[in-house]
Amino acid sequence: MSLSQNKPTLRLDWCSYHAAEKSVMRWHYSRTMPKGKLVSIGVWENRDFIGSILFGLGSGKSTLGKAHGLQLFQMAELVRVALYRHQTPVSRIVSIAVKMLRKQSPGIKLLVSFADPLQNHHGGIYQAMNWIYTGRSSDKF
Repeated sequence: MSLSQNKPTLRLDWCSYHAAEKSVMRWHYSRTMPKGKLVSIGVWENRDFIGSILFGLGSGKSTLGKAHGLQLFQMAELVRVALYRHQTPVSRIVSIAVKMLRKQSPGIKLLVSFADPLQNHHGGIYQAMNWIYTGRSSDKF
């Protein structure tokens, strides 16, 4: 058997709020949907729905955007990565979702995300994608 036969088929596409909510409630540790306007990208592996990637304005939108001299809609936050069991690396899935977001919203100049150390998250996904680590946020966010 060749390696290509073991490689899962991956498809990302826009998904409904309902599909995104279903994945967050089932597979994200927070079990909460972010508030506000969201961009929801569904993820299918071997034709099975395995979750969603969500982008939004985020919790620190005004402070972070202003700190970088940006208007409100020039930045976005990766607010949820809600995935069930999968073979494809999360960094690859998120990278494709980011490309989709950039194409859909070309005015975005800054994309941020946060790793929750209380959940033993250390930002490995972001490190694998060569994102810039800027340190821990303050308690103000």
